[in-house]
Amino acid sequence: MDNNNVEKQYNSMSHFYNVLYSGCDMKEYENTFINEYEDLLNSLPVNGKVLDSSCGNGIQATALKRNGINVIGTDISEEMINLTQQYSKDNNLLFPTKQLSWQQLPNNFGDDFDIVFCCGNSICHSIDKEDMLNNIKSLYRVTKNGGKIVIDTRNWDKVIKENIRFTTSDVKKYIDKKYVFTYIWNLNSFDERSNVEILFIEITNDKETKCIPFKLDFTPFKHDEFISRLRDCGLKTVKDNFQLNNDMYSIILEK
Repeated sequence: MDNNNVEKQYNSMSHFYNVLYSGCDMKEYENTFINEYEDLLNSLPVNGKVLDSSCGNGIQATALKRNGINVIGTDISEEMINLTQQYSKDNNLLFPTKQLSWQQLPNNFGDDFDIVFCCGNSICHSIDKEDMLNNIKSLYRVTKNGGKIVIDTRNWDKVIKENIRFTTSDVKKYIDKKYVFTYIWNLNSFDERSNVEILFIEITNDKETKCIPFKLDFTPFKHDEFISRLRDCGLKTVKDNFQLNNDMYSIILEK
């Protein structure tokens, strides 16, 4: 697994990335995101700048723009940038975007940002512990002194403990087709490369199906060790809503 591999993996599944969200109320996703970080966003100075460093299909960045915030969206995947641009265009809300990995950020920005978001369980796509440290340091370098970094992640402590092999969706409708998707988890221990296979079953009619497989690499990590890594990068934990039984958690950090 390397950064180039992650980029290719997300590029290849760009159409089906939207299938994952089909049937969902995107505005509800936007509102949930804004409400979760309302206090943080309200603390932004006049003309404050925000970076969405893993913008994916653009929901969070568009939500920020909708709320009058000066936002820039970046992502390692060109196709994810295309999805962000299309979603923002569909909502008549335009903002700058650029295809960049985390480690490319300091070559393109100074310590410009009051808030940096790294959402969507993205940080686990670091290759290993050292790569994760370098990625976090890059986020640190583009954040203003006293600025905040927000990272949300799947709760890998729970995932490893439960060791669930399969998860399956309801029937999804996207454009003119129906899909069911199944996650096949190929888990190793903490800080060991793992992957999830995502099988999209396209229901072409009442009798026929077509299987479209994808794979995403990731490296799971323990919460306590993650906090230690953040501290090693010079970041102070402001808020951490980790609970062992929750599927996700987020951490707000200060430079």
